[in-house]
Amino acid sequence: MGPIARGRFYRNALIFTVLMLVGLGLLVIYTSSSIPAEIKFKDSLFFVRKQALFGAIGFLAILAMQWIPFSWIEKITLPFIVGTIFLLALTLVPGLQHEAKGASRWIKLGFFTFQPSEIGKLAWILFLAKSMSRPQSRIDKDPKAILPNILVLAVIGVLLMKQPDFGSTVVYTSIALVMLFVAGLPIRYILIAGTIGVAGAAVLVATSAYRRARILGFLNPWENVQTSGFQIVQSYLGFHNGGVLGAGFGESRQKLFFLPEAHTDFILSVIGEEAGLIGVFFVIACFAYMTWLGMKITSLQTDPYKKFLALGLSALISIQAIVNMGVAMGLFPTKGMSLPFVSFGSSSLVSYLLMIGLLARLAISPDTTHGRTSPS
Repeated sequence: MGPIARGRFYRNALIFTVLMLVGLGLLVIYTSSSIPAEIKFKDSLFFVRKQALFGAIGFLAILAMQWIPFSWIEKITLPFIVGTIFLLALTLVPGLQHEAKGASRWIKLGFFTFQPSEIGKLAWILFLAKSMSRPQSRIDKDPKAILPNILVLAVIGVLLMKQPDFGSTVVYTSIALVMLFVAGLPIRYILIAGTIGVAGAAVLVATSAYRRARILGFLNPWENVQTSGFQIVQSYLGFHNGGVLGAGFGESRQKLFFLPEAHTDFILSVIGEEAGLIGVFFVIACFAYMTWLGMKITSLQTDPYKKFLALGLSALISIQAIVNMGVAMGLFPTKGMSLPFVSFGSSSLVSYLLMIGLLARLAISPDTTHGRTSPS
């Protein structure tokens, strides 16, 4: 099988896997949100209908990405990252910000609410790919070339922590570290950055009561079952109730106002209860397969810009999925973060489908030169 045939196979397999995850997400969003939606909005289909609408928009974005020249994508990178920083700043402006559970991560314009940090992840990857692929930015030869990337990350990190959104800050930083490592940044710098990050996280935990509570809930959930450990304990019970084969779709007990964020951050727990260990393994297998496909698509690229872009997109999807599933299973402290393609969330769904469209485009155009595309 030649490179073109392999690329088409990777593209088709990637889109098919995403279709399965989005379909599963719609099913579980309906089973986990129908009762709260009926009580709050008098419409049991409120959440699943909204997710389906933005899913359709996202799949149209996948189709659109197959025709947009990479030269256009490169040209919008700087305005895109500047716009992301501007939108993150707007989340702190009274009157525009939308608060939920003590965080102001959203912008509300009339009936429309969106989360800038989600689409900003794509902007961040585009910025890093363009920055690292420049001949004068050979990090392996001149580590000081990392400074523009660190400066932009610092600005984004400050704005995210003001919301506060520690989880997204970790994701943005993790993506940067993965791409910088592949770009040739000496390992000692990675270790220094990791040490600084751990120290900074320790300071943030020590100076914040709610972060200390989350860590205590993570370390001793059963001793804090009515407070900081409540979510993780309810998640454990969901997995326990599901067993190997699950209780059946629609039969979850934990979603009945026991498990908070059942259709968003902890949707894997509902899958575990209704589809059992088999359902959880299916989700894990889908993301593992997508990671493998992403690495294969990355290996097809000969142009540095496209190689970094494919790597960043693949790393982002993997990192966010690992963090979300780890939180649901009690492996990481609780933090608000969606499971890509599965959790309810219009901003997240459209953003990740847009990324899949770009990754699929990279799969079928690996032989193009930097900044120019040829028909494929």
